Amino acid sequence: MLNLKRTVMVSAIVLASAGLAACSKSPPQTPAVHHHRVSAPVMQIGGKNMAAYSQVPGTVTAAQQVQISSRLSGYIRHLDLREGQAVKAGQLLFEVDPTDVQAQVQQAQAGLAEAQSNLTDARSNYERFKVLYAQQAIPEKQWDQVKSAYAMAQARAAAARAGIASAEAQMRYARVTAPFSGTIINKQAQNGDMASPGQPVLTLANTRQLEVRFAAGSALYRSLKIGQTLSVLADGQRIPATVLDMVNAADAMTHAHSVKLSLPADSHLQAGDYVTVAAPLAARQIIAVPANALLDRAGIPGVFVVDAHGIAHYRMVRPGPQTADGVEILAGLSAGETVVTGNLAAVNNGDQIKAGAAHG
Repeated sequence: MLNLKRTVMVSAIVLASAGLAACSKSPPQTPAVHHHRVSAPVMQIGGKNMAAYSQVPGTVTAAQQVQISSRLSGYIRHLDLREGQAVKAGQLLFEVDPTDVQAQVQQAQAGLAEAQSNLTDARSNYERFKVLYAQQAIPEKQWDQVKSAYAMAQARAAAARAGIASAEAQMRYARVTAPFSGTIINKQAQNGDMASPGQPVLTLANTRQLEVRFAAGSALYRSLKIGQTLSVLADGQRIPATVLDMVNAADAMTHAHSVKLSLPADSHLQAGDYVTVAAPLAARQIIAVPANALLDRAGIPGVFVVDAHGIAHYRMVRPGPQTADGVEILAGLSAGETVVTGNLAAVNNGDQIKAGAAHG
């Protein structure tokens, strides 16, 4: 019985000791978060108005360009020009063998000689019968026939002279000259080829006066006006050009309007060059950051955005074109947010940013 009491007392003491030990332990503590402090320059992003442009392809063409052909049929000769050669207004380009035309001239001359001979006889009869009719020596009907024959002879002589003039004019067409000063840009025939009316022999262009032609959609067309200055982009250069012509009827297939621009004489462009026309549109608001604020981490472009507590967070963004104020951000940033603009190599996600000069 005594041993049982001692055992109960020992058990109670052990339990009491265990309870006191448990009560003496404090609850677990959450470890404090310590942000790494980095000194780096920051900038608050604001929206800016930026002029918007519509860029459309265009082609440089010569202001004057014609396909030169002959009005006569015949073999081509004296075609000694080459492509790229400059010619002056009135310069001989080629000739067409005038043998057929010369025959027409000779035939017309023979016809005129015959008509003049008949006219001489008719005039002699007219003068002689005029006296006889005045003396009432011939009837009126005979006198009318003489007058009619004389008038007919005069008409035939006039027609013969017109035939000669026409044939001689054809002779002038045998020599084809340049209608204006320019450059031969295409040669479609050679000496000995047969020329036909309307068939091109040469293509002549005035390469000193150049234009740009492009197709404008309805919205762009409505924003343009005659005399307006647009920019032509070519080989890294921006060339001013003036709106010269606008076709107010759209193409039935492309639904675009044809627009022509006049280029300055010192543009250094050439006919056939491909260019881009930059036409201004209504201004739009953009968000831009300095180029040195952009990062590329694991192939993801982004910036460090600083929150209200000064903590840096890496934010994925979609960069756009370069502007005068930096790089346009198309998505990922809002006006009023603050981004880190320097010492980016030392910044990590979750760092405490202390605004200051960047450390090299």
